[in-house]
Formats: sequence, structure tokens, C-alpha cells
Amino acid sequence: MRKKLITLATIVLLTLTANSAKAQNYCFFVDNQSDEAFYELKIRPTGTGMAFSVDLLPEDIIEDGKHFWVKTADDRYATYDVQITDLDGKPLLFTWKDVSGNWHKSKPFISVNVKDLHTLVISTDADGNLNFGVYNDDRFKYGHPCEN
Repeated sequence: MRKKLITLATIVLLTLTANSAKAQNYCFFVDNQSDEAFYELKIRPTGTGMAFSVDLLPEDIIEDGKHFWVKTADDRYATYDVQITDLDGKPLLFTWKDVSGNWHKSKPFISVNVKDLHTLVISTDADGNLNFGVYNDDRFKYGHPCEN
């Protein structure tokens, strides 16, 4: 009986170890080049209808010119909505043109594919609209986001 119990415990331990080894997170940097202070940053899987996560900022406020990293909850989803709020708790509004040429104006969040994302740059255009850039390489020399 003792041998069976030890064997069962070993199998359970190996299964848990294998499952935790498979579970990964996507990590990416967010670079604030927007002239806005970020008070909260929240994410949710795109198209799920889920609520946004808790605040993921490492500090109370991320000012213009600073960067930080974000880790997703798990890797079941590749596309996440990103919502950033100001000091009053209101979502910042983004304007951008998608790959199909359609304009999105004053949207309270952006959707990004985080699977290969290294750095998400939030910036302001000449008209004062917030927009974003997606970079899948370490062009800003921040290192690997999951290693922070």
C-alpha cells in the first residue's frame, strides 16, 4: 500500500510539474512617449468580454519618458486589450489607422498581439492624439521583458 501511495504521489507531482512548465506568460515592455502620465494600466484578453485586470503598473505613476514591463495572466490568448487611465481614473483615448486603412478615433483601449511583442510604445501625434507602435525586437535595448 505504501509503495502505491508513493507511486501515486510521484505521478501527481510529475503531472503538476509538467503542467506548470507548459503554462507561460507573455511579457512586453510599455514605453511612455506620450506627454501623459499613466496612472493605471490594465489588460484583458481581446473578445472575451472579461473585465480588465487589476492595475499592472509597477509604480503609482509612470511619467513620460519612462518604460516598464507587463506580464499577461497566461498564454491561452495572444491578443490583449490594453487600457491606460489618467490621474482621474478616466481611460486615455487612442486614435490610429489599422492595417486595413480604417481609422479608430477616441477608443478607450487598444488591442495588440502580445505573442511576439517586445515593446509597445505609446506616443502622441502632431495633433495631440494618443497612438501606439508595436515592436517585436529590442531596438530600445531594454533586454528581455520576462527576465525583469
